[in-house]
Amino acid sequence: MWKMRERKQGECRKMNVGIFTRTYETTDLKVTYQKMRAQGICHAQLNLSNAGLPTLPDTVDDKKIEEIGRLTEEYGITLEALSGTFNMADPDEEARRRGCSQFRVQCRVASMLKIPVVSLCTGSRDPENKWRWHEDNSKQSSWDTLMRSTEILLGYAQEYKVILGVEPETANIVNTPQKARKYLDTFASPNLKIIMDGANLFGPGRTGDMKEVLEEAFALLGEDIVLAHAKDFTLEGIAESAGGENDVSARKRGTTFEGASESALALEFAAAGEGLLDYSCYIRLLKQYGYQGSLIMHGLSEAQAPGSLKFLEEMIRHA
Repeated sequence: MWKMRERKQGECRKMNVGIFTRTYETTDLKVTYQKMRAQGICHAQLNLSNAGLPTLPDTVDDKKIEEIGRLTEEYGITLEALSGTFNMADPDEEARRRGCSQFRVQCRVASMLKIPVVSLCTGSRDPENKWRWHEDNSKQSSWDTLMRSTEILLGYAQEYKVILGVEPETANIVNTPQKARKYLDTFASPNLKIIMDGANLFGPGRTGDMKEVLEEAFALLGEDIVLAHAKDFTLEGIAESAGGENDVSARKRGTTFEGASESALALEFAAAGEGLLDYSCYIRLLKQYGYQGSLIMHGLSEAQAPGSLKFLEEMIRHA
């Protein structure tokens, strides 16, 4: 019977750039890997939709998992994480129950493929969109719901010896580094760690001192990072500062634009290197806290991947 090779101790311990497989709009995993290799990328966070399955299937047979594993080895791809996001705080109890059941399948798949991390979404009380803020997210009852879901998922993580990766998301219950720290400390489990995404730390009204925000987040969470994401953000509606300086250079220095109300602007995610995030500071902090894994690009198109890859590799060299 086929078995995925074990990762060697210390293998791939140099910071590199990877990508979300879902960047490639295909359900053929072979085509996905061919596109990755053509762009010089060999590290990825896998979404099972690229293998012709639902992102969270109800079941996956061993033959399909073996097929994924063989292709992964054939193309020399290192799978850093498996996407397992569902709404852990869904107000629909049956939807939560099904999500937890599907997540167990994800943990089994990750275990068989030797994927160390399965990603989480701490969720929202919005009944239609787990990535949209709902006023009930701040209630104690919502936190309690998240705790119950997490207890279940941690049991699966321990059973299959994988790590659950959570990232603060501005629209989710765990929406700040402080709440993420509280979340980790509540369980104090080696199976629950952080996926760091610098762009997720900001929002309208929260981009003034970028270095300070990043440093505070790393001080709270830096020692628990198991994966890093790489996307960027822009603030729609800002074109120039009072002195004519463009928005990117000014924002990265923390400049406040005269006559613009930042809290009224819309934050939009962008490809790494095409927005406001201070990547020099972000990557420096990753290195400072000992992170030596992959920077997984997402929030970009296939056509944007080469530009972001070049940008990130240069940032890694010089940070």
